[in-house]
Amino acid sequence: MADAFGPPPHGRIIPLTPGVSRAAGERRAMLREAVTQVVRHLVVRAVPVSQRVPAFEQAAGLLDEAGWGLGELVAAAEAGPAQDTLLRTLGLLDA
Repeated sequence: MADAFGPPPHGRIIPLTPGVSRAAGERRAMLREAVTQVVRHLVVRAVPVSQRVPAFEQAAGLLDEAGWGLGELVAAAEAGPAQDTLLRTLGLLDA
């Protein structure tokens, strides 16, 4: 009986999502940095596009989903309990 999918492909297999593969811990650290940069961009000083970390847009989307208000973001702009709470809320910091 023939295989419904045919023989395995020859040569190199190209992944469906190109890019750098990162370990889960490394990705979380990258997103934490990006979230912190986006928060500071929103409430302290704008970050020029040329100086933004690669995950800046993704972090902005995460923040949008979190639904935090301006006052909460101001408190989370610097390292401390408010920033830790925000990162935990986004699943980027262990409890």
